[in-house]
Amino acid sequence: MIRRLMETPLLPAKIRPWRMAAEHGCLNGRLALAALPRLTALLGAAEGEVVVALSAGCDAQGVRFIQGRLCAEVEWTCQRCLGPLRLPLDVQVNLGLVSDEAAANRLPDEYDPLLVQENSDIAVADLVEDELLLALPQIPRHEDLRECAVHGYAQPDESTPDPKKRQPFAALATLLQDSQRSH
Repeated sequence: MIRRLMETPLLPAKIRPWRMAAEHGCLNGRLALAALPRLTALLGAAEGEVVVALSAGCDAQGVRFIQGRLCAEVEWTCQRCLGPLRLPLDVQVNLGLVSDEAAANRLPDEYDPLLVQENSDIAVADLVEDELLLALPQIPRHEDLRECAVHGYAQPDESTPDPKKRQPFAALATLLQDSQRSH
C-alpha cells in the first residue's frame, strides 16, 4: 500500500493553466472522489478515485490547450430499477484556454472553452469535477435489462398490449360526451 502511494504523484491543489500550457506541463496522478463534493452529492457515495492524465501546450494555430483523459468508476442509482449501478467514466478532455467570451466564440470546434484569466489559478479538483459532471448521463440506468431484473424490475410485456395504452384519451371522450348531454 505504501509503495502504491509513493508511485502515485500528488496533484497540486491549484494550477495556472496559461503558464502550464506555455511550459508544456503535465498533470498525472489520482484524485479521491471525496475531494469532489458536487459529484459525490449526485452519486451518494464518495469511495474511489479519479485517474488524471492531462497535458498542456500550444497547437499550430496558437491555441493554448489542456487535453488528456480522466478515468473513474462511480456508483450511482439506476433510475429504472433503483438498484446500484457501477458506471465507468472515461472522459476525453480537450479544453482551449480563453480569457473572454469573444475568444471562446473564435475557438476551433475541437476545443471546449476553459474561461480563465491569464494570471489566474484554478483548482485542479474543480477542473476535474466539471469535466466528470459533464460526462454523466442524464438518466443513469443499466444497459442490460437483465441487470435491472436482478433488482426486481419487471420488464413490461410487449406481446399483450394494455387496452388502456392503445386508447390513452378514451377517458376524455367519455367526459366530453357527459358534458354534451348536460347542455
